[in-house]
Amino acid sequence: MALLHLSSIVSVKLKYVWQKPNTSLLFFRRRIPDDIKPMLAANGSPLAGKVHYVVSLQTSDPRVAAPRIAKLVKQTDEDWARLRSPSRGDIAQQAHEFLVRGGVDPSDPQATPEAVEAFFEFVDHQLPKAVQEDENVTQGRQVDPHLSPVHAAALQMVQGRVKVTLADCLEQYVAARGDTEKDARMVFGYLFAFLGTRSPVPGVDRDLRSVKRPDVNEFVKWLLAGKHRKDFAAVSTTTVSRYLTNVRAAFARAIRENELSVPNVFAQVEIPKAGKDAVKRETFTIDQYRHLHHALDAWTAERGPDQLRCILTLVAETGARLGEIVGLASADAHLRAAVPYLDLKEHPWRSLKTLGSARRVPLTPKALEAAKVALRLADHSPFLFPRYTADGKCRADSASASLVQWVRTREGLNGTKLGNHSLRHGMEDLLRAVGCPDSARDQITGHKTPGMGANYGRGYPLDYLADWLTKAVAPVHA
Repeated sequence: MALLHLSSIVSVKLKYVWQKPNTSLLFFRRRIPDDIKPMLAANGSPLAGKVHYVVSLQTSDPRVAAPRIAKLVKQTDEDWARLRSPSRGDIAQQAHEFLVRGGVDPSDPQATPEAVEAFFEFVDHQLPKAVQEDENVTQGRQVDPHLSPVHAAALQMVQGRVKVTLADCLEQYVAARGDTEKDARMVFGYLFAFLGTRSPVPGVDRDLRSVKRPDVNEFVKWLLAGKHRKDFAAVSTTTVSRYLTNVRAAFARAIRENELSVPNVFAQVEIPKAGKDAVKRETFTIDQYRHLHHALDAWTAERGPDQLRCILTLVAETGARLGEIVGLASADAHLRAAVPYLDLKEHPWRSLKTLGSARRVPLTPKALEAAKVALRLADHSPFLFPRYTADGKCRADSASASLVQWVRTREGLNGTKLGNHSLRHGMEDLLRAVGCPDSARDQITGHKTPGMGANYGRGYPLDYLADWLTKAVAPVHA
């Protein structure tokens, strides 16, 4: 743990930080666990034989280094966990990399005969002597149990015996798109359960190629009927469409990465009466905004400020998504800038919806006050809202549930279906009402502006956006 000096009177200790002599540049330095070292050597990792994992943090500022360290700690924890308990997807990936390092083309082993011959010799040397001398044992399924999982998977690839199961499909997708893991595992769980009702073969062990279009169409009907729910309540077509997004993307990736010559059966799925059952989301009116702020002021006067009310104020005054606010780092709040603003950007603990969602949002006077309180309540935490962001995870869902319950029980708002996203829609209306240009409105809320022109230039300056936000919320605070 390094002691870093921010000023002549302020110092901070950061774990996993190392500083080379005669340089101000900071490095991430973490000892490689003893049980991991042989695994790195077996996999031909560049870290094989090393005692520490060291990487430059590309900064000398501890405040900038802190979130990067958190990301690297999370990354190394996950990498080492996969080495200790590899998933099917991890094993397949490691086997693929093992063959490539040995000069074998996994997609066409016959094109690299010399490398394949060397690989078979390697496999022979991995087998117990008794197995090597048994004339009844051939290099096929009979030797798989005598090899490590990675070497057995590599042998299956070379011999064309690879079976890509739905579990493999899920694990490979989660490994590449960790930000969608929760939703992906939930929906695949539904798929496994559904397929289990149609076949004695467990859904998790089904070969991806065995899933046909009629299975998909019946799965859609099964979801619409709510048979995946404990209460068997029917769900909307919009919800089913959202479910299918992750499955479709996972199938597409598995087909591409495993070079399978099959169509994606989840592509262009027709959902009966799609969108016709959609319920329009309620939007905050000016009167409802006033009731909200009155409730916030009354709560703070009686009980004092807290993180949840600060979050709600920032969402209401910026039009940002709830997750964007909850997952802010303390360093993202630039409150002493000429135009105070929040820097909404990707973090290891919270992704953004789209590339265009990364933006700087100016703060109204009310939002600035809430941000200052939040920073004080954070008490030097690297996270602006440490109650909802910790251990590498952003718990926006928890904050959302609490806020929705609180909002809908306030005077003037009870009995409504207003939620956190209603504030985002409300800000669109407020900006539209004062004549804010569409492109400026999109820059504030993080929506993509249509047209090629939106891809050029740096966008509007902060003071210009601040003027529009101030005009937009003026009727609310009048």
